[in-house]
Amino acid sequence: MKRLLLTIGMLLWVSTSLAQTPMACCPHHMATAAQRNADTDQQQQAPNPYAGTPAGLSDAQRAQYLNGEGMGLAKPAEMNHYPGPRHVLQNADRMKLSPEQLASTQKLFDAVQQEAKKLGREIVNREDELVRIFSSQNADEARVKQLTAEIATLQGELRAVHLVAHLRERSLLSPEQVRIYDEARDYVPGEKPAPPMHPH
Repeated sequence: MKRLLLTIGMLLWVSTSLAQTPMACCPHHMATAAQRNADTDQQQQAPNPYAGTPAGLSDAQRAQYLNGEGMGLAKPAEMNHYPGPRHVLQNADRMKLSPEQLASTQKLFDAVQQEAKKLGREIVNREDELVRIFSSQNADEARVKQLTAEIATLQGELRAVHLVAHLRERSLLSPEQVRIYDEARDYVPGEKPAPPMHPH
């Protein structure tokens, strides 16, 4: 009788232990736990994308703003048969620009550069100011909102400068010149032809 009770007690103990750790011997649970551990290790080993980078603009971004570069801001125009003055000048011979077209394109390019550089400097100055107020531990909500709003406005103005330049440039060109431009830039000709040249 004592032996029977002892056996029953051992069985109950084993059953209770298994009930408390029901997933311990489950291969799926073990795999899941291993995956969690692997994910945790990967997260711990993943490099911080911010490490070693500037708090504000990168050198490349700063140079693009200060040099009046397009930065892809006029891509909707460029990719839809509205040539930009910079690349028209680069392809002037291939497009067979007249002296008048060449002079007008150069004038447009110079005006865009001047305005883009001006706006770029203002954007850079405000981006630098953002970095300064945070690095000095003196950032406040009102100033942060003011600076970010000004940056957004300036970026919108800068994009408009580049997009409008493409509008004005296409008005200087013939449909055939636009086609040649697209070909030179490896763009697929569109279904809608470019408008005829309109004198200013």
